[in-house]
Amino acid sequence: MPTYALTKTVVDKLDSTGREYVVWDTTTPGFGVRVSARGAKSYILMYRAGRGRGGRLRKVTIAKVGDLTVSEARKFAFQLRGDVARGEDPAGESTRKRRELTLREAAQRYLAEHVSVHNKPSWANQIELLLRVHILPRFGTSRIGDITRAEIIKWHSEKPAGNYGTNRCLAILRKLLTIAHRDWRAIETNPAAGIRLHREIVRCRFYNDAEIAQIGAWLANNSELPHFVLATRLLLLTGMRLGEVLALRWSDVDLSQGILRLRDSKVGARAVALNPEVVTYLAEFPMRGEYVVGPADGKIALTKGSYHSFWRRLLRATGLQDARPHDFRHTVATLGAIGGANAFILRDLLGHKTVAITSGYVARTLDPVRAVSNAIGVHVAAALNPSSAQSGKIVSFDRRSKKTVSHE
Repeated sequence: MPTYALTKTVVDKLDSTGREYVVWDTTTPGFGVRVSARGAKSYILMYRAGRGRGGRLRKVTIAKVGDLTVSEARKFAFQLRGDVARGEDPAGESTRKRRELTLREAAQRYLAEHVSVHNKPSWANQIELLLRVHILPRFGTSRIGDITRAEIIKWHSEKPAGNYGTNRCLAILRKLLTIAHRDWRAIETNPAAGIRLHREIVRCRFYNDAEIAQIGAWLANNSELPHFVLATRLLLLTGMRLGEVLALRWSDVDLSQGILRLRDSKVGARAVALNPEVVTYLAEFPMRGEYVVGPADGKIALTKGSYHSFWRRLLRATGLQDARPHDFRHTVATLGAIGGANAFILRDLLGHKTVAITSGYVARTLDPVRAVSNAIGVHVAAALNPSSAQSGKIVSFDRRSKKTVSHE
């Protein structure tokens, strides 16, 4: 087999020959690069487990070329050779288990290297919470290579079906193990891959006029702090997400243009058009510090926990059932659809990425569609029977009597 003093240049020039081969390093015994029949390259170390030539020949894969540099892989090979000299077997099962991360250790690395870098702070906090409360109590002390698919399926099946949080827990565990497999090369396969999520119950609760009146009356006649009241009015009048309202700064507010310029929503920066009622509420509300609905002096944002405590007080006082702050968005979307807004307008109003969600509100609201259909019927009927149109009558067909019917 060929030998070279392995460098990046040498490794980059290694091509596929249609058969697997290994190029060994002349400076580190047993260290080399394996090239598969299809051209995939990996750093490996060959050694003998046990004493002398009678020891069993072992081969361990260090990493894929590209995941580590040549010098990094060579350094790791030196470390493994040191383990062999101390009587360990790096490729053996017992040594693998000692080296392998527990899920708790993997979760800490996942939060530090991936979540904090790629996820928004609000979702990062949610991931940390779900890991701590639902995932680590079950798998925290397990070595990630020992967690089986059957264990994950059993754990997931024991959680409430139709619950949003249940599926999010599985998605987070699956993502963590995907990174451990794909990026860290810490496990050979991802045992959570392909496990089906529970079917989620679609919930679309919205408030009718009587319920909105109940909320409004209670807001106007209670001793709650004004920032809770303003936050609730903003939710109902704009359809903004709770996190968007709580993070709203006075510097985002442009009352002269009737617009809010959100710096960082779920879909990135976006603008929110304000109706006159919102403009009035904001114009009359005192500016205290940086945050619009911030407590006390407004120097810090109102937390979701504080608002949910307020919401529970509202529910007890009004007697509303099965009601959440997020249902204000459903209410705004439904009212918009009743008013004739199409899915694209609702998408922009609510700050969705696509029309897939907002089109559902339009599909469930027939009044605007019926109005358009009626207008078309009047026009076509008039064109078909000009004499009826001239007399101010429209002719239609009654299926039950099979007769034409004139309408004034």
